[in-house]
Amino acid sequence: MSSPIIMTLNLTEDSILLNEGVIAALDRPRQVQILINSDEKALLLRTCTIDDMQAVVMPEETAVQCEISGRSLLKKIKKLTGWKDDTPRMCYGDYLPTHQAILFKLDDAERIDTEQI
Repeated sequence: MSSPIIMTLNLTEDSILLNEGVIAALDRPRQVQILINSDEKALLLRTCTIDDMQAVVMPEETAVQCEISGRSLLKKIKKLTGWKDDTPRMCYGDYLPTHQAILFKLDDAERIDTEQI
């Protein structure tokens, strides 16, 4: 059974946590790109090469989850979505195999207790 694809946005710690489902769906990539579609209020996480702009290098070890630091990205997401507080949020993603990417609809993000992360 595969893990659900979940991204956690921790606004108080300026970090984005990708669970094992994300890492496995993208086939344990070495680099990813995080793209925002402002019109759709969506975030796209896709595999890329180190030569792509703003590539984020993923850890080499086999991790259950991956944490990415992203103060400016989270600030942009908060403004885009109109979130008024820094409550952490969890968002389920949809894998898009033809693009080797995962789509996260930010409007569907659920507030979570800090004890859950």
